[in-house]
Amino acid sequence: MKRFILLAIVLCLSVLVSCSGHRRGTQTESTVRIVSLAPSVTHTLQQMGLDASVVGRTSYCPAPLPGNSSRIIGNVLEVNIEEILLLRPDIVFCMAFTKEETMRKLSSLGVKVKDFSTPETFDEICAQTLEIGSWVGEEEHVRAWVEEERAKVAEICRAVAEKQASRTDAAAFPSKTFFQIGDNPIFPVVEHTYMNEYISMLGLDNVVKDYKGGGLGRETVLALQPEIMFVSRMSGEGEKVLEEWKQYPSVPAVAAGRLLLVDDTKACCPTPLFFRETLQTLAHYLDSLR
Repeated sequence: MKRFILLAIVLCLSVLVSCSGHRRGTQTESTVRIVSLAPSVTHTLQQMGLDASVVGRTSYCPAPLPGNSSRIIGNVLEVNIEEILLLRPDIVFCMAFTKEETMRKLSSLGVKVKDFSTPETFDEICAQTLEIGSWVGEEEHVRAWVEEERAKVAEICRAVAEKQASRTDAAAFPSKTFFQIGDNPIFPVVEHTYMNEYISMLGLDNVVKDYKGGGLGRETVLALQPEIMFVSRMSGEGEKVLEEWKQYPSVPAVAAGRLLLVDDTKACCPTPLFFRETLQTLAHYLDSLR
């Protein structure tokens, strides 16, 4: 199951975007030379203001910011080790699908490699971001940024909880939620993933409880009777999927028009900034239902 969720996240990141650096688009004077084999790490570095230090990235990573350039050294599955060596990196960041063989080879050639697991919670996203900051010598700046995002997430959760507590008919408010991130077959956001925290932090209930992997059939989702449906854009496929769901008015979410297309470039990319922005978007959507 976890392998599929990782693959879905990689596929969601196929749309390349440019991000403004956390330092209002400025770049630090770091001399660290970085090769990033993980799209989410590249996004994080851009948001830190360190895009200029990224000398190599994958074809799935966000494009360099204006004025910067770096070499494409492969995709998230296959990379060119010779190209990486020519870039003389001080550190190579890996995650999810980087092959063990690739990491061992780089390490044997004297290249410093840091492999991150896919975070399962917002706290893990923040911890990994702090670790990246430590590796590139930006501890103080990154800690301040992470704490700022933590505070914003806490404020979103507090506001949501207060609004729910103030409702006299809280029990009647829709909470059964289905979040789709893949299609043919249907793949959902499941418990024990950081994306599930978008649901739990907003006081919603994920209807997918006993997912065993391999995808879901449409009949299974219909039987779950979700009251709210979030659908990832899935690199452009989400619009079609959303229209397909609208053909099933027996689903409470469809009957009430509670379907939302979610930006997968942010929702499926674990950085503190993207997590908070996605949570904020979903919270605003819930406000519109009240």
